Amino acid sequence: MEQFSIERSLRKTLSMSFRQKKLVIKAPFFVTKKVINDFVLKHQWWIESQIEKQKESKIDETKISEYKKQAKQYIIPRVALLANKYGFQYNCIKITSAKSRWGSCTSAKNLNFSYRLVLTPPEVIDYVIIHELCHLRYMDHSKNFWNEIKSIMPEYKIHDDWLKKNAYMYR
Repeated sequence: MEQFSIERSLRKTLSMSFRQKKLVIKAPFFVTKKVINDFVLKHQWWIESQIEKQKESKIDETKISEYKKQAKQYIIPRVALLANKYGFQYNCIKITSAKSRWGSCTSAKNLNFSYRLVLTPPEVIDYVIIHELCHLRYMDHSKNFWNEIKSIMPEYKIHDDWLKKNAYMYR
């Protein structure tokens, strides 16, 4: 891979990911360019596999407005139902075009969900909704947060794993 961007910070390790179909290397300030290049070469197989997965993307660009409409019709009432069932209070819900997040929760108790979520199985949608609802009580990924999710959805790890394994198809 001849081109990538480097983001340096106070981290301790190297990592790589794709952002808007471009390779991004996160590196500590002290790591040299040669070490970064060696890291990229060592992981060339992974980079190529990610590029292939991006080519296989399932999202038909001409159908995005329809997916957004479906997401509003399904996700918004589903959030209301689950929030009521488990005693969560939120402010508002937005359907976004986010590519790197399935959902998010703000400190103002606003919930955001990517329209891409509507392309996943219903139990995965419920998992993401419950995940974001639990952020209304715990604005972190602490043990208490995960225990809250587990108390509502004991099988949550299956859906979390599904998202990790299949996310590339929806970006």
